Amino acid sequence: MIKNFIKKIIKNDSVYIIEYKDEIAIAESLLFKTDANKPVNVVCFWSDKEQAMKCCNEIWKNYKPNEVCIATFIEDYLVNIYNESFIVGIDFNEKIEGIEADPLDVISELIKELKKHNINLELEYFKNLTDLENQLQKLL
Repeated sequence: MIKNFIKKIIKNDSVYIIEYKDEIAIAESLLFKTDANKPVNVVCFWSDKEQAMKCCNEIWKNYKPNEVCIATFIEDYLVNIYNESFIVGIDFNEKIEGIEADPLDVISELIKELKKHNINLELEYFKNLTDLENQLQKLL
């Protein structure tokens, strides 16, 4: 579930990607198709390093987990995933299966949870969480 993922990353103050030579792990969606009826790209993220490490097999055998702060996750990853019309993969297992979510939904849920716990992030491209939330509302 998105909410469980968000609670874990807020608690740990980080999210994990797996990458190889600056190439992040991307899978094909099982749920979403492009207008050309091809699978949408899914950019994968994990709430803990051990789970991410389990996916460093077969097609991702040369990949290694890398920790990313939440602000970078939002601004540099989720916003770009939205701009590329990709989907977010959450806590995929070693069979490359997991939750697929719209990046704007993930951002929205993250903002709610951060505000609920009075956690402020130092953002580079937005003044604060309220500014991010206002920009997000324009897209929804």
